[in-house]
Amino acid sequence: MVGERPPETPAPSATESRPARIVELLGRHRVVVVIVAVGFVARLVWVLMVDEAGPPTEMALGDQYSYFRYGQEIAAGRGYVSYTTGLPTAYYPVGYPAILAALFWFIGHTPIPDDYLLAAQLLNVAVSTATIVFVAVIARRLFGPLAGLIAAGAVALFPNLVFQVGSLQLETMFIFWCLAALCTLVSHDWATGPPSTRRLIVFGLLLGVSVLVRPFSIWFLVGLLVAGLVAGWGWRRAALTAAVPLGIVVALSLPWTIRNAISLDAFVPTSTNTGDTLCLDRVDSADGGFRWSDHEGCADPSLPEVERSSISTAKAIRFVLDDPLREVVQIGRRARLIFATDHDGIEASSLVGHGDVVTPSTARRLEAGADAYFYAVGVLAAAGLIFLLVRRRHRPETALVLIALASLVGVPLLLWGSPRFHLPFSPLLAVMAGGALALGLERLSARSVDAA
Repeated sequence: MVGERPPETPAPSATESRPARIVELLGRHRVVVVIVAVGFVARLVWVLMVDEAGPPTEMALGDQYSYFRYGQEIAAGRGYVSYTTGLPTAYYPVGYPAILAALFWFIGHTPIPDDYLLAAQLLNVAVSTATIVFVAVIARRLFGPLAGLIAAGAVALFPNLVFQVGSLQLETMFIFWCLAALCTLVSHDWATGPPSTRRLIVFGLLLGVSVLVRPFSIWFLVGLLVAGLVAGWGWRRAALTAAVPLGIVVALSLPWTIRNAISLDAFVPTSTNTGDTLCLDRVDSADGGFRWSDHEGCADPSLPEVERSSISTAKAIRFVLDDPLREVVQIGRRARLIFATDHDGIEASSLVGHGDVVTPSTARRLEAGADAYFYAVGVLAAAGLIFLLVRRRHRPETALVLIALASLVGVPLLLWGSPRFHLPFSPLLAVMAGGALALGLERLSARSVDAA
């Protein structure tokens, strides 16, 4: 425990791994506490800088303003009603606005000052800091104690993950719920058999919330199924195990689906922006990036949102079926945009207020540093990924993490390209990078021992 006096450490032998001795000497729990504290301070400082810029404005924020506004509307008891049409809407997934609504309702019923923007940002600080712990657990499970410390440190100071807490984008919240769910299963001792029913229920609850925030994580259930097969349970037992959290996810989504059936007279388990998201980059003039959904590849923007989503989805599917080679080209273009930079949190934070968070010259330096950090982590992550695929692919926890990573990478490639889409898997890149660095240090240490 953190407050206990550590036992005396015996003199290290010449055959002991130097990185392992470092972990034991420092005490991994205390080191993790320090790393988490550093990550918390970095995020808090950034939020306090952003908060000086002023309150949010509608035209500048776009999606961020919508999440913020709908959170306030739900908290006030007015429901999820479009602030442009005055009609019930399901254009955005309900998860993030509902979480903000719970926060705003609590603030509104307590003596806490009604600074909703700062409250949302501080919530981001809290969940982003917790993410550091989840990363430490996952990396430790896959690669060992030293990898857990390195990965946690990488996420604690990951520039764009820090920048994003000052924004009202949903990625920080989505990352928290995704990694919490993943950590619940990865930390299980798979040699003892399937996870307990209690653990599966917790996983289902965490995953269900993440799906309500953004449905990309639903594929984690496939990861659990594959993990069961890797563990040797067979199809029947693996499927029954995955059925428990699947039932929880469905149960959590049911109230929202029923609400949409009543308010929109349609089956909408997630949101009605699916059509727009799919059709944006599926037109002859598309370049892989964002564009408004007013081109010929999408439905008439004046149509009701349910009808528009349905028609746009059908158009997107038809576009792919008619020219599948063009879709392959578009995937490459989207990938180029998704991985091009890693500093959009600076702009997103600046849009929250009326001005730049930092001076233009400082912003340029921060952007260059953030991009370099991301590329360095990415290169190391590739090495860690190769190690897992070659040496530890037969471990259930490896299957879980790799399928989670594949889903978070793959789904955006089927939509349109934006650097924001790689944020959810940045912590998993840090896990892989931490593993690569730890393995490298261990091999260097072994060589130095052999040479001595």
